[in-house]
Amino acid sequence: MPRKKGQLIRGCQPGSIADELDLAAGDRLIAIDGEPVRDVFDYRLRQLAEDLVVRIEHRDGSIVDYEIEKDEDEDLGLEFEEALLDECTHCHNKCVFCFIDQLPKGLRKTLYFKDDDLRLTFLTGNYVTLTNITDEELDRLIAYRFSPMNISVHTTDPELRVRMMKNPKSGQIMERLERIAAAGIALNAQIVLCPDWNDKEALEKTLHDLASLRPSVQSIAIVPVGVTRFREENNLAPMRPFTREECRAVIETVQQYQARFLVEANSRILYASDEFYLRGGLALPAASEYDDFPQLENGVGMVSLFTATLQAHLSGEKPIQTREPIYSEGDSTGTHRLGQVWLATGTLAGPILESAAQALGQAMGISIAAAVVTNHFLGDTITVTGLLTGQDVIFQLKPQLQPGDQVLIPSCMLKADSPVFLDDITLEALANELAVPVHAVRADAEGLVSGLQWLHAKRSAPL
Repeated sequence: MPRKKGQLIRGCQPGSIADELDLAAGDRLIAIDGEPVRDVFDYRLRQLAEDLVVRIEHRDGSIVDYEIEKDEDEDLGLEFEEALLDECTHCHNKCVFCFIDQLPKGLRKTLYFKDDDLRLTFLTGNYVTLTNITDEELDRLIAYRFSPMNISVHTTDPELRVRMMKNPKSGQIMERLERIAAAGIALNAQIVLCPDWNDKEALEKTLHDLASLRPSVQSIAIVPVGVTRFREENNLAPMRPFTREECRAVIETVQQYQARFLVEANSRILYASDEFYLRGGLALPAASEYDDFPQLENGVGMVSLFTATLQAHLSGEKPIQTREPIYSEGDSTGTHRLGQVWLATGTLAGPILESAAQALGQAMGISIAAAVVTNHFLGDTITVTGLLTGQDVIFQLKPQLQPGDQVLIPSCMLKADSPVFLDDITLEALANELAVPVHAVRADAEGLVSGLQWLHAKRSAPL
């Protein structure tokens, strides 16, 4: 079915110009100053002018040109159905480490969609490979001066990158990065490290090449490949997780480069994900060693930030305010006093949550325990909390629960916009199956503490 002309409007910001013009959901933005709107960046820049002619097709089919005079930089206030105002570019790679390719069949369709759209790096912080963008499109986005760009580099060796990503265009990575850096655009880089592929000498080359792009390169994250139990079933090339000793070797390399960068740039620039430290049995760096946490979404510094935030709260230096959970299912008032509060977590963060549970339980005078859940669904080599399924939580936690107990889960276990687990089990279904209330809180120390305080206040009062 051919796509209709224009951009479908979802709504208007209250009090905005669009609101005053009575534009509404179902109307379409056809053009600005006689030109169709190409995508969200085209719209954002062109709508900032002082004088505009905005063409709208209303729901009844009528087309109206609105002549608008406004302050420069004043937003029109339109909200659209599609964030990009264009179709999202699909990934053209077949990476040996791709996590989506390692998923079992039969999950919801959206989990199998691979985006690789440079525009999303500015909207949602996504990392992209630069393999499916033309020189013209790259120049257009560079010209907008949006910064930083988040790039999945993995390796700067052209031949190795082609082998790893199975895309002949992927070998152009340094040329692309040099063009971006020459334009003064900041870069954040990501390296998914795979044993026997892009580690050791190959990693050293990548770090050397990325260092040559300073000061544009602001940060580099090294994260370990995730390996599910479905690789063989899905006919994928052999891949294994890093061993304990290999994790330690990676950290040693990172520390060597950090020392160099601190001298040369007054910033560490390079960071290993928390998983390397935890798998290697090494102490994590202090929160102050992550600078401004530029790679937090890549799992870099999350544990150190969690620990520092928790310690600041417990010491009274920075108390955390009480807030309601993001989602709650089940009767939180109940007929029982507050029993044990269970903190669901993956095996990687298990020791961290066990320590936090003990400290918070003593401080608050309530019983708190970590519920460490093994990932049987994807395989026990997947240890991060955000990839746990509802069925694993139910199967492993249910036998331990008693009346009056409550369960807190971090929001990273759920879809970004709805209380649904990876395996499509809803939070409501989970609470019903466990027969105790379940609450989703922010996946950080503030979320955990505020959720516990909310529960404590709600359930500790005399019945």
